[in-house]
Amino acid sequence: MTIANAIEACRRKLQAVSDVPWLEARMLASYVTGLDASAVVAYGDNAITEDRRDQLFALAVRRAAGEPVAYLTGVKEFCGLKIAVDRRALVPRSETEELVAAVRRDWHNRRADILELGTGSGAIACALAAFVPDARILATELSADALELAQANVDRLGLGAQISLSLGDLFAAVVPRREFDVIVANLPYVGDDNADALDDSVRRTEPRIALFAGADGLDVYRRMLPAAPRYARAGAMLYLECAPFNAAALADLAREAFAGAGVSIERDAARRQRIVVIRTGGKTA
Repeated sequence: MTIANAIEACRRKLQAVSDVPWLEARMLASYVTGLDASAVVAYGDNAITEDRRDQLFALAVRRAAGEPVAYLTGVKEFCGLKIAVDRRALVPRSETEELVAAVRRDWHNRRADILELGTGSGAIACALAAFVPDARILATELSADALELAQANVDRLGLGAQISLSLGDLFAAVVPRREFDVIVANLPYVGDDNADALDDSVRRTEPRIALFAGADGLDVYRRMLPAAPRYARAGAMLYLECAPFNAAALADLAREAFAGAGVSIERDAARRQRIVVIRTGGKTA
């Protein structure tokens, strides 16, 4: 069997679960063969060994059962970085790249002390370290298992000089009275009432604690925001990822926590409301 034949067989297996079955089949073939994405196409007429074919088909069966490709390959590209991922943390999302881009836009050539709450795999912290080279970053995480994964990513990418990790729930993992120029949070924001909107594979395989936050998805932000002003330096900015359905409510919570601050909602590339930005020295946009 050729590589191309094996990819086509995988594509057929994945049609029922994937919007991009051919792309995912190529990604799995690339992982199994060690060839990059273009090479698996360029060398498609080459034979694939029986062992690698069997490995590829076994991965396709797992993907067809709903397991994310990133968990199968152990890696997800995020902001140009290869982030190691597994079931200890959420798979980094493309929309979260826009959260990083918003921070980069405002701080890329400025020295900044950055706090990231709920780092998961460490993807955001690692991307910020790469894009804001003068930043010093503290990333916190409630799950010891996820923090272990984040530390592995920080170490593998050689970003330990910029990033420190701390175990604990939100600001409990931060030294009291320490202040930051930037606070970034991609906390759980899926509402219990909106669970059906999630892909079935996400509900079944990714950590529930990192997804759901009460009926409207804002329970964790309700705990976080009242405490945030104590950790925000004068002129600080906060960047909070959310869902389109609860962005307005999150903005209202931000205004309650930061009286007089500028609070705006930014849209993602698909024009969906996705990021609430708090400018402690600015006016409401």
